Order: sequence, then structure tokens, then C-alpha cells
Amino acid sequence: MNYMKPELLDALAGEYVLGTLTGKARQRFERLIGDSFQVRQRVWQWEQKLVGLMEYSSAVLPPDEVWQRIAARTFKPAARTTTPAIGLWRWWTAAASAVAVVLAIMLVTQPEVPTPAQWNNMALLSDANSQPVWLVTADTQSGTLRVKALNDQATAVDNKAFELWMLPSQGSPKSLGLLPVAQREFKTLLSPQLLTLLQQSAKLAVSLEPAGGSPTGSPTGPVVFTAPIVKI
Repeated sequence: MNYMKPELLDALAGEYVLGTLTGKARQRFERLIGDSFQVRQRVWQWEQKLVGLMEYSSAVLPPDEVWQRIAARTFKPAARTTTPAIGLWRWWTAAASAVAVVLAIMLVTQPEVPTPAQWNNMALLSDANSQPVWLVTADTQSGTLRVKALNDQATAVDNKAFELWMLPSQGSPKSLGLLPVAQREFKTLLSPQLLTLLQQSAKLAVSLEPAGGSPTGSPTGPVVFTAPIVKI
């Protein structure tokens, strides 16, 4: 299948952004995102298009009959007495109280919606042929660092490992951990000290180290990749 056909690429990118592209099809498309600038650009265009639509949406309140049906299904009307108006008033009071209780329970038991991450630092590590190998993103609000190996080229050989370093404006390089390989990814939570240094750094570097990482806390092998940190 030729994913680069404009009509097919546009349809797949739209389904990916909307979340309707699932399973193995979504996994294949995510690999295409990592391998192709054209695919990444089309996904970005769809994201911008859908974000723009949100500006024209507004909250919609349910009609009154919805609440009436809730009350009717939740409580039975009180038996008619010699004072029907009072009985009806008491029934509506009970129904209103019940609805308030149901809403209160829903608010208490509703799971908290997590605040979406703000990936405001990014670096793309590419090889000598300008092919992207790793995408590094950081959320400076939560301190979360995420690294994604974009293709199978990110594979260490000879029992070696790739180690990621940030290069502060002052001081020695600081390790951010070993890099994932073969299209895997990992997330880690940076300490406040490392997060501060990351905000003061302009570049990232990758060195080739022993399988367990640098034994000294500083790069010991050759530096094989570098990339500037882009603040967005």
C-alpha cells in the first residue's frame, strides 16, 4: 500500500488525530510519522485544523425535560392527599434533593482529569544522513522527560549503549540516562536539580558507553550524536 498517496495520507492523518485509527494500523502509521517528514507535516496540519474548530464550539445545556425524566425514573410521586398542591410540592422538593445528591456523587466519584503535558523543550537527534534517530521532549512543568527511538537505526552494537547527556552553559555534562533502541520509548521524572540544568542547557549529546552506562558519571566513549534544544 502506497501511504504517500495524498488522498490516503490525508485520510489516515485525520483518523490518527481524531483517535479513530486503532490497533496495528495505528502502530504502522506511528512508524511512518517517525520516518517521514511529509507524514509528520500532514498530522500537524490536521491538529491545527481541529484546534481551530474548538474556538467556535460552546457549552450546551441539556433541555429541561431531561431533568424531568431523571426525576420521574428516580422517584415515584407521593400518593394524592386532600391537599394535592402540598403533595406535589413535597414530591418536587424530594426529586430536586435527589438530583442534587446524584450530581454530588458524580462530582465526588468522577476521576480527576490529568492536566495534559506541555512538551516545551524538544531535540531531534539525527544521523549523518539527516535521518531522525531519537526524539527527546521535556515538560518543564512536571519535570517529565520522554525519549522515543524513531527507527531501527537506534540500535547499539558490540555490547554498547547510547547514553544521553545535557550540556549546561556552565559545568560538565550531566547524564539523562540510557537511550531506548529499536523504536521503543521511555519516560522518566527529572529531579529539580536536573530540570534546572536542562533549562540552562542549549544542546544534548549522545555518547557510546558500556552496556550499563558510563562508569564515571561523565562521557567516556565517542560522542556520536548532538542536537540543539528547541524551546517551544
